[in-house]
Amino acid sequence: MSEPRTSPRRQLLEAMGLSLQRISIANGYLTDAGAGWTLEPAPGDQDSLAVLTAVIEKQQRAETPSKVISHRLTTVSVIAKVPSDTAAYQEKLDDLVTDIEAAMDSRETARNFPDGIQVPVYVGMEPLMPEKASAGWVGALITYQTHIPKK
Repeated sequence: MSEPRTSPRRQLLEAMGLSLQRISIANGYLTDAGAGWTLEPAPGDQDSLAVLTAVIEKQQRAETPSKVISHRLTTVSVIAKVPSDTAAYQEKLDDLVTDIEAAMDSRETARNFPDGIQVPVYVGMEPLMPEKASAGWVGALITYQTHIPKK
């Protein structure tokens, strides 16, 4: 009996996780956001020091004509949250976004992705601010796109 295959979406998220988990001050980054990596965020994560995850937002027809039959254009959002006091929201937000972009752009990142899955390309960023200034965190939603195989 053969082992069940991992879906291309799961492979994509796991490869992104390998890159994003490296985010730590010890590795030369500005934050320790990588310590919060999870593929399954839970309600209790709101109280943790950092939360970092990636979720599939949508899939659509491939943009490249040669990939229309075999691949799907996949949009992935990286959702991140780090502790911050009200006096440092902008600085912490900038540090967090800088770290995620650097992790996704590093040479090591390309090695994490299996054949057929392109390294995701940056699309945009939206800040995530708590409703209450006293919440003690700041976050970002960073969107990437990539082509992944249909199966």
